[in-house]
Amino acid sequence: MDLLDLIRDHQSSGRALLFRLMGATDPEVSGSGSWVTTGAGARYLDLGSFSVFLLGHSHPQVVEAVAEQLARLSGSTRTLPNELNARAAADLAEFAPPGLDKVMLLNSGAEAVEAAIKLARARTGRVPLAHLAGSFHGKTVGALSLTDAALFRDRLGPLLPDVIRLPRDDAGAAAELIRRHRPAAVFAEPVQGEGGVYPLTPGYATALREACDEAGTLLVFDEIQCGLGRCGSFWAHEDLGVRPDVLLSGKALGGGVIPVSAVIATEDAFQPYDRDPLLHTSTFGGNPLAAAALTATLKVLAAEDVPGLARSAGGRLREILEDLVRSWPRLFTEVTGRGALLGLHGTQPDVAGEMMRAALAENLLLTPCLTAPSILRLTPAAFIGAQDLAFVAEKLNAAARRTQLELD
Repeated sequence: MDLLDLIRDHQSSGRALLFRLMGATDPEVSGSGSWVTTGAGARYLDLGSFSVFLLGHSHPQVVEAVAEQLARLSGSTRTLPNELNARAAADLAEFAPPGLDKVMLLNSGAEAVEAAIKLARARTGRVPLAHLAGSFHGKTVGALSLTDAALFRDRLGPLLPDVIRLPRDDAGAAAELIRRHRPAAVFAEPVQGEGGVYPLTPGYATALREACDEAGTLLVFDEIQCGLGRCGSFWAHEDLGVRPDVLLSGKALGGGVIPVSAVIATEDAFQPYDRDPLLHTSTFGGNPLAAAALTATLKVLAAEDVPGLARSAGGRLREILEDLVRSWPRLFTEVTGRGALLGLHGTQPDVAGEMMRAALAENLLLTPCLTAPSILRLTPAAFIGAQDLAFVAEKLNAAARRTQLELD
């Protein structure tokens, strides 16, 4: 049976239709560095994949660490202590900003958000929660309650009650809402991903921090997508001049090899989970394979200066994108973002979709901003080289030419 027929019959008819419309009918079978190879032998340069492959595909040090662990112990009894799990948590705490010493290892970004919601409510004794306009924190029910996207929320209510939406362009108004409602936590992405690749300003972050301190509210920075060096510093919030009470990590944390996420918190914020280790548990969270991948990933991030690589590669990619904006003003308006997390803004929603399809025909993989459909999100590997970036420049212009012809 045809692969897309299998997807249609046993997964999602909508997904199968989307693959056909995009012309994505040749399945991926392997990946190395910035490149993915299909069953027919075609090679695609990956600029998307939702920020997972910061180290590229199949980074050898992470693959080796996971393979060696697989031969020894792949799962955990959860009855006996696991040294690899404990050392991975300690390594991540050392990697985190000072004062964020407590770590809970989990599997997905949404799971980390759910754990942070529970932690905030248990720590403060309050129900309300707050998020920013344009936010994306996941699609499970709690995380979806903090995700500013009618596309994903419609027909799925009721979601969590007492959720406050803060304006992302008015620090004073956001701070006033925090003081008035005194939520258990404010969730914010230092650089929003799905919402259009929108970086917070230091002034806005300071206003959030001060208002949270006055209200006794936990400040949660969701760096599941933007952290670990992608934005040019180990943590995206470092440039904002404030420290959160809780920091969330994921996506690239497993080196693109194993799913890993984490809640990283101050000792004060973490008190409920300190007192009761059964308050939030995860059967597979921090399993030996995930712990091995996390530890290996942190070693690569430090040894290879991944933030510096992301700054350099992102700077060159931004130049390419800005040239694209100047060359195709009917298609694109601006470039936003930091480091190797960039947004290419289209003049209308159709541009992004057509550009993705055209890029696929040019052997480039692009990813949209799901809640801001006129914007393409570019998240290359930090290790992308000059030759690959030259390929990107050539193929993006070719894709833009195809897109312009399609839309005329």
